[in-house]
Amino acid sequence: MNPIHIIRTNIKSAKGLTLVELMVALALSSVLILGVITVYFDARSTDKIGNSLARIQETGRFSIDFLAKDIRMAGYQGCIDPETLQVNIIANNPPTSSLFQSALRGFEVDDRNWADGLEFDNTAIETQAKLNTSVISIQRASTEDTELTGNMRADNANVQITTNSANFQQNDVVIIADCENADMFRISSTPNENDSNGNSHITLAHASNVNTDNKLSTLYDESANVMSFQSMTYFVGDTGRTNTQGDAIYALYRQVDQLDNAVLKTFDIQELVEGVDSMKITYGERLATGNLHYVPVEDVTDMASIESIRLGLLITSNDYALPSPDNQTYELPGLTISPEGTAGAAETHAINNRVRRVFTSTINLRNRQ
Repeated sequence: MNPIHIIRTNIKSAKGLTLVELMVALALSSVLILGVITVYFDARSTDKIGNSLARIQETGRFSIDFLAKDIRMAGYQGCIDPETLQVNIIANNPPTSSLFQSALRGFEVDDRNWADGLEFDNTAIETQAKLNTSVISIQRASTEDTELTGNMRADNANVQITTNSANFQQNDVVIIADCENADMFRISSTPNENDSNGNSHITLAHASNVNTDNKLSTLYDESANVMSFQSMTYFVGDTGRTNTQGDAIYALYRQVDQLDNAVLKTFDIQELVEGVDSMKITYGERLATGNLHYVPVEDVTDMASIESIRLGLLITSNDYALPSPDNQTYELPGLTISPEGTAGAAETHAINNRVRRVFTSTINLRNRQ
């Protein structure tokens, strides 16, 4: 066979793609690529929502845990019944005149004068607390206590304890209590270890230089315990930070009373959990029928009679995660939070793509049951 003929035959038999075939191939490829891109972005959007929901769940759980721990123990003063036995207070400039009355207090941030007449007046919390949110203040003795070891049943004697695990310091306010009596006093000098005979113990003096009296109400024995006194207030405030879209980020804060021996109080404010956008609380009063009736703080007739609270938190993601703006309405105890622009709404949230969820909890006061 002629070689030239063979080459020509092979060239003639080789065919390329027609324009129609090329267009069909491009169309199919575009559909496939578009499908892959759509699946990628859907997966990415789902992942963002999932991460935001996980973060919100964690924020809500931590916030409820922080609040419930202290609220549940409001008014704790050892094993004595707070309704029948009151703490004898001899500390100068005490944080309370009646622990039973001040164990639980609630406030509403209706305006920037909400703290007038309170110890919070003209302090940072008055302006930092977010408008239309609740503020709750709790006082109690610490559950960490220390047993007495010496000078028991001795009149006008300093208190001696086994260890200083609570890190008691001079001027600290403490409660000493058994199941029949309780006293609140200030530690008048630096707690000393050991005595002149080398006996191991910690001495907590209660001299009259920082107390109205240097005598306790009774002579305590080994059944008594010494506990630090605690006074804290929870609120929602602006962190001063914003997300990448410029939206404000709010957080749950705890304000701790420094319990100074002074008329004017000082406080330490601690940011606990960011992402808490609102907090609302209603209070459970016992009716004559025996039922608990939950009311806002302005309708409470006697805060000392409150047996439980209903707590609601609105938790918001920091960044945008939703595929479309949030137009939902959220129900908290005693408050409806509507989308921005809703006519007649008491409180609104911005219409944006941040994820929001409500967390609620009913917390019983153990010392009011």
